[in-house]
Order: sequence, then structure tokens, then C-alpha cells
Amino acid sequence: MKLKELGERKILKDIIFNYIELDPNQLSKNEDAVALKINNEYIVVNVDTFVRETDAPPKMTEFHMGYRVVTMTISDLISKGAIPEVLLLSISAPSELNIDELKALLNGVKKACEKYNTKYLGGDFGEASDLILTGIGLGKTKKLIHRNTALPGDSIWVTGPFGNSGAALHYLLHNGSGEKGLIDTILENYFFSPLNLNDGKALRDIASAAMDSSDGLAVTLNTIANQSGIMMEIHNVPVSDIARKYAARNGLDPLDLALFAGEEFEIVFTVRGLSDEDVLNHFRSYDARPPIKIGIAKEGSGVFLDKKRIPAKGWEHFRGL
Repeated sequence: MKLKELGERKILKDIIFNYIELDPNQLSKNEDAVALKINNEYIVVNVDTFVRETDAPPKMTEFHMGYRVVTMTISDLISKGAIPEVLLLSISAPSELNIDELKALLNGVKKACEKYNTKYLGGDFGEASDLILTGIGLGKTKKLIHRNTALPGDSIWVTGPFGNSGAALHYLLHNGSGEKGLIDTILENYFFSPLNLNDGKALRDIASAAMDSSDGLAVTLNTIANQSGIMMEIHNVPVSDIARKYAARNGLDPLDLALFAGEEFEIVFTVRGLSDEDVLNHFRSYDARPPIKIGIAKEGSGVFLDKKRIPAKGWEHFRGL
């Protein structure tokens, strides 16, 4: 049997996780990060890899690639409640890569690290047949946020709207159409995630469970629901205005763009025991973007929108969509 017959998520669950040893009181195996407790604080470590051949759509420059690998790495730290501090980067590059392209890549890394107030401390550099970037991020927190700790009655929130990534990928991969201003805005949102540290600082104090949405909103919601043993009743899928405009122009369903595309890097989180106004005021106190309430957790299983089940469909390595 080949990897493509299983797909990334089944390979992780059925094979790789069997080889992992973790402290049961810390993060579980399916968390996209690990945590080490030192005194009264957790050091959270995350590893993420970007491969140009499989991860870079047309028009993505080396600057964008450098920026993206930092975003990929940092977003998982933020969703665990950690404030990122250090980034290490392994760069494997083909010998024909231009020196200016390497500098552009590193400028992208530097720009993203500045956004997340993270120090780039080097890493490793070697040769490969493709450009491969592996980021290792380290952050600190006194409170870990897990994926499997949502309970019935928790409200469900996201840090921002969805669909921009789906619109951008459709435009880049399927020759979509739209006026220049719309396309420029869509690509800007895709290449430079709006997620920021203030979002993470705010949700760290109040989230009962959380996960970044890089695998797609549908996959993220299903993962939290499945691991927590709850049902999620979704009342509102927040689709961005520009994604709606792009969908109308190209005959697409805006909900599909928001639910199944992935690469958004927003945080999906649940909150327990606070009113909606309390949540919004808490985010305002951190000068963070106002989060969007999308549903409620209940007894049961699965994720439902208007009584229709939302499948855990999204991008998956070895299988695609």
C-alpha cells in the first residue's frame, strides 16, 4: 500500500502516532506542536515544512515563501496559547537557486518574524533537488490550550473571516477572473495572513479549546469536535466580502471557498462561561481584531450547518483535496 492510498491524516493516526511518546498531562499526539514544562511555564515547540514543488502556487515568490514558512510555524504556537520567541529555519536549496532569490526568501523570513516579534536565530543550510524550508518555532505560555477540551455549552469563535485563501488559490490554479483591485486584495490576504500576536494573547486567556485553520475550516471544526467528543452546531460561516465578490464573478459557492480551501491561518476557538459581549470586550482590551461567533457546542458528534453535516474535507498531503 502506498502513502497516497491513505492520505496524511490517516498516516499520522494509524502509523506515525504509534511511535510517539508524550507526557499525557501535556499536549496530545495530534496537536501539531509539543510542550515541555519547565518550572511553572511551558515551552511550546512546533515544526512545519514548506516544499516549493507541492506548496507554492504560481506567482508565489521566494519572499512569499519565506514569509509563509514563518506564518505556518508561528500560527500553531499562537493557537496553543504560546507567545512565540524564537525561529530556527532549515533551508535546503537546489544549486541553481539564484543568490538574489535566497536573499528575497530571507527578507520574507525577516519580515514575518518582525510581525510576530520573533527572533530568527539561524538553523541549517544544505542542498536538495527542490527548495525545502523547515521552520522550528519556540514559544512560552503558563497555560496550554488543547484541541480536545471543548465541552457542550461552549460558544464557538474564529479570529477572522474565511474564503480569501480559497479565492486566491482558485485564481492562481484555475485562471479565475476579477478586476485588478479585487485580485490584488485577495492575493495580499493570501500571501500575508492577517493573524497577529494580539489575537493570540487575547484568546490565550479565555479559550477552552483552539486550533489553527491551516488545514481548512471544515477540517479544523471536525478535528476539535471529534477529539473533544462533542457536536458543533454552526450558525454562521463568516465569508469575507472579497471572497463573496470573487465567487459571484466566477460562479463559485462562497461557502466552499470558506470551508474547504485551507491556508487561512485564522484560529478557531471555543469559550466557556462568558457572554458574547465579554468575549468581544476581552479582545478589545488587547487591541486585537474582534472575533466572530459562529456556533455552539452541544452533546453529540459531528459538525452541522443548517442541520446539514459539514464533512472533514480539505487539503491533505499525498491525496490533495
